[in-house]
Amino acid sequence: MEKILTDRLRFVDESGRTRIFNGMNIDDKLLNSEEFRYNLDDEFFRKFRANGLNYIRLAVTWQNLEPEMGKYNEKYLRSIDRIFETAEKYDVYILLDMHQDLYSNFDAKSVGDGAPGWACITDGAKPRMPKAVWAEGYFWGKWVHRAFDRFWENVDIHGKGIQQRYAELWQMLADRYSGKPALFGYDLMNEPFPGSDVKRMYLGLFRGAAKAFFFNKKLPSGRLVASLLKGDTKRMLDCLGGNVIRDVMKYVDKAEAKFDINKYSPFVNRVSTAIRDRTDEGIIMMEQSYICNVGVKQSAPPITVNGKREKKQCFGPHSYDMTVDTPLYQYANADRVKAFFTEMRNTQLRLQVPCIVAEWGGCSDNTDTSWFPHAFELLDFFDEMQWGQAYWDYHGDDMDAPLMEMLRRPHPVAVAGEIKQYGYDRNNNVFTLSFSAEKSGESIVYVHRAFETDADFSVIEKYDNGAALLSFKTEPGEHTIKINLA
Repeated sequence: MEKILTDRLRFVDESGRTRIFNGMNIDDKLLNSEEFRYNLDDEFFRKFRANGLNYIRLAVTWQNLEPEMGKYNEKYLRSIDRIFETAEKYDVYILLDMHQDLYSNFDAKSVGDGAPGWACITDGAKPRMPKAVWAEGYFWGKWVHRAFDRFWENVDIHGKGIQQRYAELWQMLADRYSGKPALFGYDLMNEPFPGSDVKRMYLGLFRGAAKAFFFNKKLPSGRLVASLLKGDTKRMLDCLGGNVIRDVMKYVDKAEAKFDINKYSPFVNRVSTAIRDRTDEGIIMMEQSYICNVGVKQSAPPITVNGKREKKQCFGPHSYDMTVDTPLYQYANADRVKAFFTEMRNTQLRLQVPCIVAEWGGCSDNTDTSWFPHAFELLDFFDEMQWGQAYWDYHGDDMDAPLMEMLRRPHPVAVAGEIKQYGYDRNNNVFTLSFSAEKSGESIVYVHRAFETDADFSVIEKYDNGAALLSFKTEPGEHTIKINLA
């Protein structure tokens, strides 16, 4: 496997080819796991590859890796070792994600995952179970807010700052996996949350919503009121479309910037420095806060290590429609989510780093095909941005599920030059890739079923499901590859 590097807005391999990654999130958020939740064996990886997937965001938790302070769970780590070893056999890359939701499950006293009980400092605020949706602890859960506040303050735990203990955990993982060919990199914390600062953000959100309702001409207030009176939920939600969403969310930007610059960025730099003290292998992923998932501007500067800009860094945004995790997700609006991702594109351009969508999707039933039009719009947007993606998430038996009918699609894997454009026209079943090459090389394209093309090619791999991995040899110059799918 070639090492993955970065070049401005691109991921590149050691041959200098542009790389695009398509994959899934596979998580273990269970409490007290002795081994990783899923058995990702040879059969899994064969099907994973056959479905055109080459990247896993592997979500693990602090609570499972270090259940006791300073004592790492060796049995659990050996199960991760096996995943890396098998992934290498199938040329699948792994991003290690230190996952959290609601900071922790607080020794099973609430929903959530992340920190072990010994790293939860709530100043007496008692955890509670949710009454409606799992995420409500983010809105009014004092135990969640205070635990995050103490983490960002880097409070002392038995002689060491809590962030130092977190950084040492990452150093252990870097020592263990930096030499593994399948390593893509390190996602330092899933969806960091501002803590009690979020109260100011919610006030800004309410202010923005009120101003939009009364003064924003792009918001059809009359139609919104009519849909409310009629109980037409879908029409009501569609009134808050992509054309108006930033006008609402911009009222949160200032408070979010204070968190990004004063708390999140120093944390990222501290942990990145700890990792780079051990290895220069692997790409370090910067995320955005949970609040930014719905289009609030992210303001953190690029990652620095010992005062110098980190060379191997990327941006890994998340976004879902506002209705995610509720029964209203059936009314998800792709135009609204694309507006969220457009703001994230602005962040990528500001940071001047490659981007891979770390989370999107969120359909709770991977057998449901009714939301595929929504998903296809987002996938097309990612292709337009030249972003890879990792779908959220794997349920244990998805390689043969209807979900693959959506994720299995033609796409470039490695391109011997700089991509100008690529995309899949589903109406006409045509995939097109255009790129500019400075030297001769090999480009690789995945196709998901029978095909025809006038370009010279060879088949690298052919899969039982009719898919194939194709090789195109090219010389310096401008190139367009057009593939007609059956």
